[in-house]
Amino acid sequence: MPPIFILTLKFRLQGCTSLKEKRSRIAPLLAKLKKENISVIESDFLDQHQDSVITIAKLSINNSALNRDLDQLLAFIDYHRGDIELYDYQVERYN
Repeated sequence: MPPIFILTLKFRLQGCTSLKEKRSRIAPLLAKLKKENISVIESDFLDQHQDSVITIAKLSINNSALNRDLDQLLAFIDYHRGDIELYDYQVERYN
């Protein structure tokens, strides 16, 4: 079985006063992530205005490639998240 990671990211969207505003602020990041070779969903805090959880799954050919992909993905998210605060993340690995 190829190695996989599941990355859970917790974001805070300061100043959001509605779910519509929250979706409009998170949508550009989700759109960019969906263009990468990963599976991505908004997985929690769906009814909260100022918090969001995004879960990403990535499959790779070996552990070293998976580690490289994780590092690149975290850098990608940091670069493209805009004014959305990433306040926590968790990585689960399966081999």
